Order: sequence, then structure tokens, then C-alpha cells
Amino acid sequence: TQSTGSSGINAEYGEEEDEESKDVAEVIRMHKEKQAKLAEQMLSMTSNLKQVSLAARDIIQQDNKKLSGIQDVVEKNSTKLTRETSKLEGYNKSSSKCWVWSLLFVVMVIFIVMVVFIRLFPRKR
Repeated sequence: TQSTGSSGINAEYGEEEDEESKDVAEVIRMHKEKQAKLAEQMLSMTSNLKQVSLAARDIIQQDNKKLSGIQDVVEKNSTKLTRETSKLEGYNKSSSKCWVWSLLFVVMVIFIVMVVFIRLFPRKR
């Protein structure tokens, strides 16, 4: 009976080993599945990141082209503005001389008219 009893223990021990190895195999399989899913997610995220990076690069290149164009326009406008400013300064100087001479002429005419008026209409005493 002892041999039957010891083979029963061995049989129970063997069943426990089989269950433990099945559990370990199941855990390993689950981990491998999780790793595969994570790898898939990382791959898709990497692909998305690459697409976003390429789109950002294209947008930045377009912005740089626009900025270069704008810079050229600003330089041209700055040159034109400088030229027009110098022209306006010349007009301003010449027009101020014209106004001074015009006002001087008007003052002289008023003075002459006043002298003539006083001579024509003297004060009565």
C-alpha cells in the first residue's frame, strides 16, 4: 500500500507541476501578446510622429519661402521710402521758401495799400 501511496503523491506532484507549467506558459503567452500589442502601438505612434514631423517640415519650409519674399518686399519698400522721403524734404525746403516770399509780398502790398489809403484819406482835425 505504501508503493500505491507514494505513486499517488508523485501523481499529485506531477499534476501540480503540469498546472504550474501551464500557468507559466499562459503568463508568458500573455506577456508576449502584450509586448506585440505595445510594439504595434509604438510602430503606429512612430509612423504618426513621422507624418506630423514631415508635415511640420513642409509648413516651415513654406513659411521660410514666404518670409524670404516678404523680406525682399520690405527691402524694396524701404528703398522707395528713403527715396520719397528725400524728395519730400526737397519739396518741403523749396515750398517753405516759396511761402516766405509769398508772405513777404503780401505784407509789402498791405503796407503800400495802407500808405496810399492814409494819403488819400487824411484824418480830419
